[in-house]
Amino acid sequence: MLNPDPKQRLTTEEDLEHPWLQNAKKAPNVSLGETVKARLKQLSVMNKLKKRALQVVAEFLSVEEVAGLKEAFEMMDTNKRGKINLEELGLGLLKGGQNITEAYLQILMEAADVDGDGTLNYGVCHSFCSP
Repeated sequence: MLNPDPKQRLTTEEDLEHPWLQNAKKAPNVSLGETVKARLKQLSVMNKLKKRALQVVAEFLSVEEVAGLKEAFEMMDTNKRGKINLEELGLGLLKGGQNITEAYLQILMEAADVDGDGTLNYGVCHSFCSP
């Protein structure tokens, strides 16, 4: 079903007849378990902590620093969606003279991605960085 090669991939009809999908109707409604629930709750708490930490940092930025962040964000947001993806972040940092590894770039994105959607959102940044 998930084969990336279309020549080897099952057809839609074959997918629908696959035992995995046929047995889905018979599958019991099983709880995710306490471990999964605890980890999801921990993730939620970490996101709230990350947001609050950004707010605290933003409180100490000057008006000039906030304007500089806004300008840098807008420069990196090449398609003007109000979001910066990993590629845009890398290119923007490269244009700014920062040549960093892909691994470090990923770490930066994960640290700054407050809502976990894989992008840096101007709306989130703006709410933290507005004087």
